[in-house]
Amino acid sequence: MLEVINLQCTRGDRCLFSGIGFTVGEGELLHLYGHNGSGKTTLMRTLCGLITPTDGEVRWKGLPIRKQRDEYAAELLYLGHKNGLKDDLTGVENLLI
Repeated sequence: MLEVINLQCTRGDRCLFSGIGFTVGEGELLHLYGHNGSGKTTLMRTLCGLITPTDGEVRWKGLPIRKQRDEYAAELLYLGHKNGLKDDLTGVENLLI
């Protein structure tokens, strides 16, 4: 289970979001939508552990992700909105990186 507790992220002097809290159980999906610049990508990157939140915590299986980065990363898949394929690699090579 993924738990988000009172999450807040700021960029410079701008608060992108604050007070976010929810859980996503096994087999459930998270649908995230909003206007451009509303913090969707920042939230996803925070949930993945790529960005440290200004406040709050992300927990996975009851423990903070910062205390179990390797285990969390081993079960995580994040596909951002930018193209992740490398033109100079084969299809198989792209899958292996």
